[in-house]
Amino acid sequence: MTEQHIQEQILALNQKMDLILESVEQQKRNREEFDDLVSDLSIVAKDAFKHTVVMLDKSQIDFDHSGVPMLMVKILQNIGTFHEMLDMVESARDFMKDVSPILHQVGLDAVNKMNELDQKGYFTFAAGVMEILDKFIQIFSVEDLRNLGDNLDQVAGIVRNLNQPELLAALNRATNAFATMKMDDKLDNRSIFGLMKQLNSPEVRKSLSFTLRLIQAMNSETR
Repeated sequence: MTEQHIQEQILALNQKMDLILESVEQQKRNREEFDDLVSDLSIVAKDAFKHTVVMLDKSQIDFDHSGVPMLMVKILQNIGTFHEMLDMVESARDFMKDVSPILHQVGLDAVNKMNELDQKGYFTFAAGVMEILDKFIQIFSVEDLRNLGDNLDQVAGIVRNLNQPELLAALNRATNAFATMKMDDKLDNRSIFGLMKQLNSPEVRKSLSFTLRLIQAMNSETR
């Protein structure tokens, strides 16, 4: 074995010894840090325990030390239950992660729909309807509503008849005429002869004939 080879082996051994010494030094530092951590935690735990005892004493709560082992036993006996609770919490968290985008989109759609309804005037219309209902409540009493319920069959008959297109058209013409026409002294203050002259008009005769037939039909309904 040559001298150079021996020097190389010695150098390799020295490098290994340096690594071992460095590892031992690192372990020593880790152990010292761990000891310091344990020492600090012990101090914190003692302070926390003292603080807890003082709080319990101020709150006049008696702490039974003998119950601690039983509590630990109960906790250990229900480890499975705690695991199930944690699984449920994790499942709920995953569910919320999956549902959150959907809820976010639903919220956006709801806001957009509300804005659309507001632009169309639905809320203003609803406010107007509420004002009408308030006035209706002020005008009509509970007794009026009871009377309306007692005569609901007749009200239903009126509504049923309003479904007829001819009747709706006639009512529309009548309301339009009432809305546009007003009493006029020159036109409406006519003599008997003037009124009789108007009877020669086919429209007037037809209207009078229809009015008479309507009165007769109403009288026949009352019999």
